Amino acid sequence: MSSDRIDVLVVGGGPAGMAAGISFGRAGLRTLVCERGSLPADKPCGEGVLPTGLTYLERLGVSAYLDQDHTHPFIGIHYLPTSGAGASARFAEGPGQGIRRTELSRAFCERARIVDGLEVHPRTPVTLGTRGPNGTEAWLGGRKVTARLIVGADGLRSEVRRWAGLQGVSHRRRRFALQQHFRCEPWSEYVEVHWAGDAEAYVTPCGRGEVGVALLWEAEKKRNGGGKRLKESLLSRFPRLSASLRGAKPSANARAIGPMHQVARSPIADGVALVGDASGYLDAITGEGISLALAQVQALYDSIGPWMLSNDRAPTAREMQGFSRRISRMVRQHQLITRLVLFLSRNPGLAARAIKGLGRQPELFRWMLSANMGAASAASIPKLEMMRLATALVRG
Repeated sequence: MSSDRIDVLVVGGGPAGMAAGISFGRAGLRTLVCERGSLPADKPCGEGVLPTGLTYLERLGVSAYLDQDHTHPFIGIHYLPTSGAGASARFAEGPGQGIRRTELSRAFCERARIVDGLEVHPRTPVTLGTRGPNGTEAWLGGRKVTARLIVGADGLRSEVRRWAGLQGVSHRRRRFALQQHFRCEPWSEYVEVHWAGDAEAYVTPCGRGEVGVALLWEAEKKRNGGGKRLKESLLSRFPRLSASLRGAKPSANARAIGPMHQVARSPIADGVALVGDASGYLDAITGEGISLALAQVQALYDSIGPWMLSNDRAPTAREMQGFSRRISRMVRQHQLITRLVLFLSRNPGLAARAIKGLGRQPELFRWMLSANMGAASAASIPKLEMMRLATALVRG
């Protein structure tokens, strides 16, 4: 069988994969995006795109294809413990947007159709073969190609990550997520985060007359079976949320995903780069997945795209070190904040005090939101507010 030579093969047609396809394709590199399932695609997702993520969607030309009936702005985050005072903060960078995952996928597909040099193939599983200096052999159904760069954008269970020998070892804690959409008018201009000690619930306005509820929990703490029984058990932990949803009917089937924690030893190998969840994932508790994935794709193109335009062989891992360093920096600060919030989720009393303290220190809360999305550095932390919060936590 003869082999068709291409520049970039993207495995996975989610936001990260489609963003990579658009980025490389519009630069003049012959690019294929292959998605195992159908497109547009759905998956469990918080559906909140933070302000930095909206900037990337605008750069990619995707924003123009979004149907406003399936999007809804939000101005910040509101933490709501099951008892006691809550805390809220606005994004310093402007509003974010709740976008129904199927709508985001559809907009990416519409944008991709007009990119010269880009082919998108739904329902096309990929089998990867031998890597060499000129590229990697791959079979797309009955078609054989040789691609100079393989971009793994195939999610938490990334087959590209395993094939490339980049799979790491995750810790023993197993966190899962379940999402359900409801027909009702959004009641808040914030994304609400409800805390219940052993679970969290995220409420994102994602269109006219619709909200998405994502429930996160640790498997070892919940043994209530699956399906409807699990959803009802989790929702019962949040009386305020249950009251807000009273009378609201589900608008789609509930979907679950997990365990969420996945580790990649490195995001690169010779001729291979990982982006999005495939590059490693800690937890959804800070709601940055889509925005972080789009930032990684931008870093990948900036680091290796111009090189590929002036070379005709596969890039080595050494030649992609710039990409590896960039995403290491952007992920480090995000994971630090994620680990802090995870620690609080496992210590309910401390979490309640921290939320109360953040309610009294809105500037610190606002900085944390900016730092989580890479828009503020550790050097810019409001030191006085941080000292006050630390004092309040120590005093209990």
